[in-house]
Amino acid sequence: MNAKILITGATGTTGQYTIANLLEKGAKIRAMVRTMDERSKKLELLGVEVIQGDFLNLTTLRNALKGIKRTYLCYPFKDNLPKGAAYFAKAARENGIELTVAMSQMNVHENSSSPATQNHLITEDILDWANIGAVHIRPGLFASNYLNMAGPTVKAYGKFYAPNPQAVYTIIHPQDISDVVSDILTSDNIKKHIGKKYLLAGDKVYTGKEVARTIGKVINKNVEYIPITVNQWVEAMKNDPYVNDFLAKHLLEFSKDIDSGKFNITNNVVKDITGHEPRSFASYIQEFQYLFTS
Repeated sequence: MNAKILITGATGTTGQYTIANLLEKGAKIRAMVRTMDERSKKLELLGVEVIQGDFLNLTTLRNALKGIKRTYLCYPFKDNLPKGAAYFAKAARENGIELTVAMSQMNVHENSSSPATQNHLITEDILDWANIGAVHIRPGLFASNYLNMAGPTVKAYGKFYAPNPQAVYTIIHPQDISDVVSDILTSDNIKKHIGKKYLLAGDKVYTGKEVARTIGKVINKNVEYIPITVNQWVEAMKNDPYVNDFLAKHLLEFSKDIDSGKFNITNNVVKDITGHEPRSFASYIQEFQYLFTS
């Protein structure tokens, strides 16, 4: 598969891992970024073609998709995903896109009260209706989320604060997500993937206590899990500069799905697609343990 692949969300967590994977496979890559900055310059130094684009600007999407056959669609965690997906689908159809791997989320369901989850639900339909080879990936909780959710309080107090003490949920290493994305994007048999909705789970499921215990083992420090209310958790998360009002509303509603067991999933999807077992949550914390220690 020698055609150029477009990666959107190229400077994000899964975008960066996916680009690294594709470069190892010898793929030709174009990256769409919202802002040309130091991160985009690093991509150019790797030999990636970088183009500035906006999901809500049809002209830039047409430019980004010109000459492309396969693409990874990863919309930023903001509102207007269905609108951006519709623009993307229009430009993709015009350019004859044959395969679109799209980031969704594990708990997509019609009864969700989260605006972000509702957006993913309708976006999956929009991409399917567009006939652009849509494949939907629905990952569990990102291990990378815990850098901000747990890092500062573990480092300062040896404590991990989170709601839903009885909840059980899967945590997935973002590199496993990107392995799945890149393997699908470079597949010689895309027909077996098109139309699929892949639930991407980690190697096991966790409770809040088990998250704290895992982090503690990695950093060789006793880490205590402290249950708090969902409202307390959301208010604390608002201190993170990346948590906008839209994401805060999602977290409030999304916690109900965690509590109801919609993330209590283990499966073989990562292994079936990539050929390897999912990486552990501990392995991700190991990579970034300096964020959890003094």
